[in-house]
Order: sequence, then C-alpha cells, then structure tokens
Amino acid sequence: MPYVELDKLRFHYQTRGEGTDVILIHAFTSNSSIWLLTNIVDELSKEFRVTTYDLRGHGATDVPQSGYESSQMVDDLVQLQDALGLGAAYLVGHSYGGVIGMHAAYKCPDRVLGVVLSDTYFPGMAELEPNMGQAEPWGELREHLAACGREIGETVDFSRLFRTIREMDDNEFQVIKDRLGIVGARWLSSLSKLSSTSAGEEAFQPDGLGSEQLSHITQPVVALYDEFSPFHATCQFLKDHLPNVAMDVVPGAKHLAPLQNSTAFVSLVQGHLRRLAGIPTAVEPH
Repeated sequence: MPYVELDKLRFHYQTRGEGTDVILIHAFTSNSSIWLLTNIVDELSKEFRVTTYDLRGHGATDVPQSGYESSQMVDDLVQLQDALGLGAAYLVGHSYGGVIGMHAAYKCPDRVLGVVLSDTYFPGMAELEPNMGQAEPWGELREHLAACGREIGETVDFSRLFRTIREMDDNEFQVIKDRLGIVGARWLSSLSKLSSTSAGEEAFQPDGLGSEQLSHITQPVVALYDEFSPFHATCQFLKDHLPNVAMDVVPGAKHLAPLQNSTAFVSLVQGHLRRLAGIPTAVEPH
C-alpha cells in the first residue's frame, strides 16, 4: 500500500493512468475505498492520471488529534500534489470532499483546473439547510443505532456519533451488521478512531468558505446533486451565483450517488471531465 509523508503524517494514496491530473476526494467519515466500489478509476484512468487518497483521520492515513477544517485539508491536498509531482488538477469531491475541492479552488486557484461536486453541503452556508438533522442519511443512521439502544439525537453531531460508536459492544455491532451488512458495520466501527479527535467539530466549521467566497470561484464547476438530495437550497445557490457552473442530476440517488447509482455517477463525472478537458466525444459510425 503506497504512502507519502506530509508534514509528519502518513497519507495513503493510489495513482493510475496518464494525462491531465484528476484527484478524487472522498466524504467525511468515508475513505478512498468508496471509489473501488465503482469503476470510476478504471474509466477515468483511460484518459487521465487519477489519484485517490485517504483524508487525514480516514482510511489508512494517520489520525491526528486536530486539523480537520477544510482549509487544513486543502493544505494537505496541495502538499500531496507537490510530493507526488501532480500538476494542476480537476478535483472530484463527494460531500465534504466537494467542500475541500471548492476551498482549494478559492485558496489555491493555480492548483485547480475545475471542480466536480457530488451532493455537497457547505458549513459556511448552513443557513440554507436548517433541517440538516432531518435529512435521510442522518435519520437512517439514527434509526440503525436506535435498534441497538443507542441515541445520537436529531441534530447532526458527529462528535457524539464517534463517542457512541466507541462505547458499543460486540452484541450491538452484531445488530448493526444484521441491518447494514458486514461492510456497513465495518465502516461504522472504523469511526471510533475519530472519537479522540476534534474532527466532528472542525469539519463543520465555515472556515472562511461562505457564499461570498464561493461566488468568486472562477474555475469551471460541475454541481452534481442527487435526485433526492437533502441539499436542494445549496444546489440552487450554486446555480444562481457561481460564474462558471454546469448542473446535473444523479437519478435515484439520495446523497450517496457513488453507491446508490454508480453507473450514472461515473458516466456523468466522466462526461463532464471529458468536456472540461476538451476531449472529443467519439461519434458512432452510421
């Protein structure tokens, strides 16, 4: 498993293909293996050099106590680009990965060719989504944990979630495994390592990326929002205020497009990246 050391932390990464750089950025509490559950790396690496990596505190990357704000994540990303010799890149970010991608576009515009967002919620525009705790992803997680006698509340609180998972025993995880399957249970169990960090608070700080900053991003942005996304107001804001934005919808998905409709997700990402990179679309012979 390849690692690179960035500012005394070991980051797990993978790179495949040749061409213009594309970097895939996973969501908060996820890891780079989400891309392996689709064929996105296989498809994109036919025409691009594709890099995936685990954010700090996630997957096989080291787990520091702090540094989970999006600006620090951008610093990690830029250091990764430097360490691996990557050029300016198209960034594909799912959920919080999109926050990192857009913050990079604003903070380090020379390192970002464009950004593809997947159902991203921006903490700096939390007023647009006042009912985030009622969104289906959090509601489903609350329901699964309630089945084993655990309560995480109606307000999104990842620090509480991490502490709750740390306290769960084998019998409770068996209930989760029965409901989510072994992959889902393994994912949930892995979050306990964040319970001793400030990740749950820091990742949801505005951190200098609000509506004003987003409106000044000039690189091309593709806003992919799921058909049943809980973040319609955010999607509408991006459509109305970004100077260079294309909108698209992932059918049938409800925040987890890479898993809930991977075929459409991969096709849309690939099509938009090819368009942004000026790669001609093959014409079928008549």
